[in-house]
Amino acid sequence: MPSNSLLAFVITALLVGVAEPVPAQTSDVEPVQPAAEHPFYWEYEGEPVVLIGGSDDDNLFQWTGDRLTDHLDRLASVGGNYVRNTMSDRDEDDVYAFAEVEEDVYDLEQWNDEYWDRLENFLRETSERDVIVQLTLWDHFDFHEGHPWHPASNVNYGPEVAGDEGDFFGGSVLQENEELLAHQRRFVDKILSISLQYGNVLYNINNEGSQPRAWDHYWASYIREQAAEQGRKVYVTSMMFDPSSSVRRAMTDRDVYAYAEISQNNQDSRGARGPAHYTNVLTWREKLEDNPMPLNNVKIYGSGAGENNSAGTGKEATARLWKNVFAGAASARFHRPEDGWGLGLSDHARTHLEAMSMLLEEFELVDASPHPDLLRSPVGMPSASMEAYCLAEIGEAYAVYFPEGRYTIELDPWVYADSVRVRWLEIEEGTWSEPEVRSVHWEGGLGEWGHRGRIRLTTPSNGSAVALVEVVEMQ
Repeated sequence: MPSNSLLAFVITALLVGVAEPVPAQTSDVEPVQPAAEHPFYWEYEGEPVVLIGGSDDDNLFQWTGDRLTDHLDRLASVGGNYVRNTMSDRDEDDVYAFAEVEEDVYDLEQWNDEYWDRLENFLRETSERDVIVQLTLWDHFDFHEGHPWHPASNVNYGPEVAGDEGDFFGGSVLQENEELLAHQRRFVDKILSISLQYGNVLYNINNEGSQPRAWDHYWASYIREQAAEQGRKVYVTSMMFDPSSSVRRAMTDRDVYAYAEISQNNQDSRGARGPAHYTNVLTWREKLEDNPMPLNNVKIYGSGAGENNSAGTGKEATARLWKNVFAGAASARFHRPEDGWGLGLSDHARTHLEAMSMLLEEFELVDASPHPDLLRSPVGMPSASMEAYCLAEIGEAYAVYFPEGRYTIELDPWVYADSVRVRWLEIEEGTWSEPEVRSVHWEGGLGEWGHRGRIRLTTPSNGSAVALVEVVEMQ
């Protein structure tokens, strides 16, 4: 008869199961990771990269065939390199991870191979296009009657084990519910057995989470440990429903979280609009100055005229893309299709992604920092005339973003520049103006109080635009 310790081991092994083996990584490229020299940004294949994107679904891995590849090609054609993927299954034509053993009843110990084949295909197709995937493990919107995780829809446990959403998300960890945790770990192990083959994956624990800190910490630590056992390193965060909480949690558990996910700042109900949206990002970035990490925005809300009061307008959505980038965030992606929540990969979204790519080709953004201090309103003009956002590598180049409208501001290059080259990127048109060399006007004399430079910038049209200012000659 086996000893008590051996019996306990056998029972534990049966409950937990054997972790899925992880095959060798599919490519030799350096995986996505915080940039060594620019830690507010990511690097991929050894080069720093700004992540921008948009897609028409939050769980693209469920798409198959040309529907997926055409969408990814459409994204890549405008310079997009970033998508979201929740491991969810709420849409028509989605499949579940588990085998259906009778009508609408599932066995959590048997896989549905189609679900996992779709995940592997999706990660292979994104990897081939150098598209970074932000993969979310858990989405509490998935817990409903009819879903395999719900106790009424599986043969593995009843409501005494997982009675409601709170018991499943959070309760399993807080209550040390090993019966439930064993099934959850098996699911996560299966994800990792596929995703760890690819170097283009970032990890997020929750979608719009409000679970206890212990739940997030448990899964973040778990996937880090599982990856380490396979000789891999993963970068993890958890998206809270409140964006400030996302940053606080990442800062508090800096040894666990590699980045902060601030997407909920990008909607009217949880975040902000106008300059306040930018100020939020800037504030969080300043909080991280002593120990930098990327700030990601995998969801930018807003569509149409703002019929959805929670999301905001399409005009605000496009402005949020630019303000995130100009506040020094590491990523920005348009959320959902044009259904009231976001712009997805619509023509309007693609126009702005292509223009952002055009700017990134001409401006070394990761070498720059946000500098609202370099902008001021011209004398006699109201403050409303200067809604503008500045990134600068002082003494080298300055980029100033103007939302839709007519604006005039003055830029102080700070260093004693004599002349600069100015070019305008008209975002909606997707065109650069011819360069214009201009002299810097200096007020006062050298060494005098208030001696400062001035370059007046007036937008060329009512459309959104970026002024790229490059130093030509120093005094």
